[in-house]
Amino acid sequence: MERAQGEKAVQNLGKKLETAETRRTLQLSSRQEWAKTHNNKVQLVRERKSSQEKAQIEKAQNEFEQKHSSAEQRTVDKLNTIQEKAKKHNSKVQQIVQSKAEEAREELDTKKAKFEDKMTRASSQKDAKLEKAKAYNEKH
Repeated sequence: MERAQGEKAVQNLGKKLETAETRRTLQLSSRQEWAKTHNNKVQLVRERKSSQEKAQIEKAQNEFEQKHSSAEQRTVDKLNTIQEKAKKHNSKVQQIVQSKAEEAREELDTKKAKFEDKMTRASSQKDAKLEKAKAYNEKH
């Protein structure tokens, strides 16, 4: 009987060990499954963060490029405005110079005409005096 009881106790212990082993393997596999799921979630979060960081970097880069391009456009516009003002100014100065040169030419032409007129009158007066003197000399 003792032997039967011993065998029964050994069988009970074997069953208990088997049950414990089964529970341990189930617990271990459930922990492994949880760890896998947890690791997958962590990986997804990392990928999401990485993707968000890339998107932020790309957004910042786009904003920088946009600011740079608008600043460049403003600079080009300012330069164009300055060029236009310079062209207008140069055109006005050129017109003034031309009008002054034309006025100087006209003044010179007027002076020439007056001088020629004066010379013509002086010559004709001289001729008239000469004729008068000849006439006087012929009479006397």
